[in-house]
Amino acid sequence: MKTLVWITHSLRIDSRLTTKLSGKCTFVYYSPYYFAGPREKAILHNCSKQNLDAFYQSLDNMQMDLSQKGQNFYVFKNSNPIEHINFLIDKYGFDKVVIDLPLFGMWKSTDPMEIKVPFEFIDSDLIDDESPRMTAKSRWMSHTRKINDIQWHKWNSDIQNFVIQEKISTYPKYENNELINSNTSFVRALTMALTYGETRDNHNGQTRLSTAFQNGTMDPHNVFYHIANRFLGSGADFEINEGPHAAMLRQFTFREISIIQARRTALTMEDNPMTWVKAVITEKSYENLINHTNEESNLTFDHIKNANTGDELVDRILAESYNVGVMPNRARMFYAGWLFYNAPSGVKALEWLIDTFDLLLIDGQCPTNYMQSCSTMNLQYGRVMLLNRNRVKELLKYEEYA
Repeated sequence: MKTLVWITHSLRIDSRLTTKLSGKCTFVYYSPYYFAGPREKAILHNCSKQNLDAFYQSLDNMQMDLSQKGQNFYVFKNSNPIEHINFLIDKYGFDKVVIDLPLFGMWKSTDPMEIKVPFEFIDSDLIDDESPRMTAKSRWMSHTRKINDIQWHKWNSDIQNFVIQEKISTYPKYENNELINSNTSFVRALTMALTYGETRDNHNGQTRLSTAFQNGTMDPHNVFYHIANRFLGSGADFEINEGPHAAMLRQFTFREISIIQARRTALTMEDNPMTWVKAVITEKSYENLINHTNEESNLTFDHIKNANTGDELVDRILAESYNVGVMPNRARMFYAGWLFYNAPSGVKALEWLIDTFDLLLIDGQCPTNYMQSCSTMNLQYGRVMLLNRNRVKELLKYEEYA
């Protein structure tokens, strides 16, 4: 049997996907820039160089890792992946197609039902792709109950290389980013795990795993269980939803829940923020959001892009975040509230909030960004929470990490 494997996001060789594959396989990747809807294409076109470099680095890492396993990696720039997949099926006699389940819902411009041969999806983003639990607490506790029977994701040595003679696309040279490097990110996360509950609100106190996860270079399942084992070794009680272990392990499952919600509602980066928010918040909150205006506002997205809003703390948050590529949790919360009260309208506040992460940072193009941005606008009482400015400055500790 010959299997065509469509990699959409999991740009690594230790995933649920590579664990389940076997036999003759051909790995292909289609750049979304050439087939996604106009909004997603615009994001990919306008995002920062740092963002693009992270993407190219992820592709390059996958190509090198597959090469070490004796495999080819075929990158295509095609406006119709399904049509091209069917072309490859006819030309090379593939019996089956395996699709790496996208991070979001399936692109609206593609319909896998049009594939000529049997196909299946394999989810490599969820820690447990069979768990029905939908609260962060219940999911992380459920995951840790399997800690004595972990099925580690790894490369299946039964995978064989099936070569196709097709012209592949190249990508530009890039500037290396250590946050994309799976080993560097893993060591950082493992090192700070036991103190994460104390440092997570600080400027430099996060694991920054989101960058590697968003770019597909690190396996969430494997990392979760490595870190859970670290806590177990320190004496953590996994039946208690508090303490350093709960603070960190919950972050993994918040991410899972956002991915599940996006897929269930078939939402993608092709959908505009108002489509997202309407699916996430209450009807009353939605009405409050679209009716909110601030006629005195002179704020523009260029002010945000250049970290020149006129607010000293916000500009510091933006400048520091652009430099690193990610924004700390506490800074995100403050920035979201500030934006609501300073943008020309509630709609602009949401749009610019999502654009900040999608275009200017390197971990934003993911369901977690969209879901959390929309959730901050849950205006049942007509107002968005605005954190205390002095308390935020105290927690971020910018000077300490200067």
